[in-house]
Amino acid sequence: MESKKLSIIAVLLVGFIPSISVIFGIKLIDDELMSQIFFFSCKLWIFLVPTIWYFRVDKHSISKNLPSKEGIQMALLTGIVMSIIILVTWLIFESTLDMDQMITTLQSKGLSNINLYVLGMLYWIFLNSLLEEYVFRWFVTTKSVIIFGSDMIAIIFSASLFTLHHAIALHLFGFFWWQTLLASFGLLSAAAIWSWLYIRYRSIWVCWLSHAICDVVVFGIGYTILF
Repeated sequence: MESKKLSIIAVLLVGFIPSISVIFGIKLIDDELMSQIFFFSCKLWIFLVPTIWYFRVDKHSISKNLPSKEGIQMALLTGIVMSIIILVTWLIFESTLDMDQMITTLQSKGLSNINLYVLGMLYWIFLNSLLEEYVFRWFVTTKSVIIFGSDMIAIIFSASLFTLHHAIALHLFGFFWWQTLLASFGLLSAAAIWSWLYIRYRSIWVCWLSHAICDVVVFGIGYTILF
């Protein structure tokens, strides 16, 4: 059994990197090229650290377990239900958002170009969501179970880390404080569900499928804002 000390180090090495990436990428680095380089460097870091840790520290081999039928069904159910909630929430609060600031921020990142937007959408739905499940649901959640000795506390902790960098991004994109708070509650709930799915089914593919379904709706909303 891995020690708590090692698990704490493991979480510290990756848990706050997404938040740092958002702050520097959106707020502190003005040059677009440098912003993108820093962004993808952080992505590479949070992929490599858990991978190296798994093989070198934990000394495990590659897992070839496929998701169960029940896991896939639960992923579809949770993904569809949460997507409906996202869509309804958007329809209710759309008129309260500062669209001009949001569009300006998105345009500054090149996302007003339809081709770049589609490429970004494909990246976030199929790759970024998988990376987030790899990091937060597998690595951070499993290490948190060792740290806290409780599945429930581990779920809440990993979900909180996941929510943190999204909340920062929403704030920087121009959301009002109450909108960020409302969205953060939704993000925390979704992340907790995905962590629970991982603990129950021990497959990041189950979590990823649910997550990807939600991202389809989010990027659909983004498309209506920009185009």
